[in-house]
Amino acid sequence: MRKVLKWIGIVVGGLIIVIVVAVLGLSIAGNAKLHKTREVPSDTVAIPTDEASLARGKQIVTGVCSGCHGPDLAGIPMIDDPSIGTIYAANLTVLSQTWSDADYVRAIRHAVAPDGRQLPIMPAEAWIHLSAEDLGSIIAYLKTLPPTGAESPEPMLTLMGRVLLATGQFGQIFPAEYIDHSTPFPDMPPIGANVAYGEYIAEFCKACHGENLNGMQPQGDPTSPPAPNLSPGGELVGWTEDGFLQTFRTGVTPAGRELNNEYMPWKEFGSFSDDELRGVWMYLQTLPALPSGNDQPS
Repeated sequence: MRKVLKWIGIVVGGLIIVIVVAVLGLSIAGNAKLHKTREVPSDTVAIPTDEASLARGKQIVTGVCSGCHGPDLAGIPMIDDPSIGTIYAANLTVLSQTWSDADYVRAIRHAVAPDGRQLPIMPAEAWIHLSAEDLGSIIAYLKTLPPTGAESPEPMLTLMGRVLLATGQFGQIFPAEYIDHSTPFPDMPPIGANVAYGEYIAEFCKACHGENLNGMQPQGDPTSPPAPNLSPGGELVGWTEDGFLQTFRTGVTPAGRELNNEYMPWKEFGSFSDDELRGVWMYLQTLPALPSGNDQPS
């Protein structure tokens, strides 16, 4: 009996050692992934100074950036879980104190920080499709912001968080790993109620709603609710153009469902004009009716 217990103890002890070594190995791999650097092209854009360009930059920043970076753009936590760790969206108001124009381009267009680190949850898959004119306007506006608060802390993951990162549980959290960095700047479409402009703006929706806009679990935050299907195969099939516009003005869908602004930044996206939103609606109507990647509302 003693021999049996002895061998059981040896086996259990061996398994514990294997598990500890595996967890430590995954933790090291996750930490390396969190701090991985990458070389990307040095794109250049003209930074305008005219009032119209600054207004355009402010509109896009308000409509798209403030949903993640906060209403005052001073940075908010994207992931804040004691068991996993914290990942903050950057405080955009303090960057101009140390960032060059090239640093802004690299971060926005390629999701790579000035020191070469890959930025987590920075949806460059959308921003890389932004025109040079709009990117220049955004940078011009960001450089006018008065500093508010302190610089956001660097990403910090716990042991569990690093293991989850190493095993792919955060999904494609680093866009710099999978976007085509050689993508050329697109031509700027006419702003307003047209399909081309609607498609241009809808690129920002893909980070949460998926490449085909038929819904998915947003990348980088497994705790957030899945984003719904925006193709004609989803809920929007029963909407009208007016109902679509009213959703961004009131935060309530035509079916009476209240949108959670924490996950669907309708208030911020509502900074786009009626004609611009009509363009998005017109583009969504051209999509094939795809089955939903998920059926849970945001």
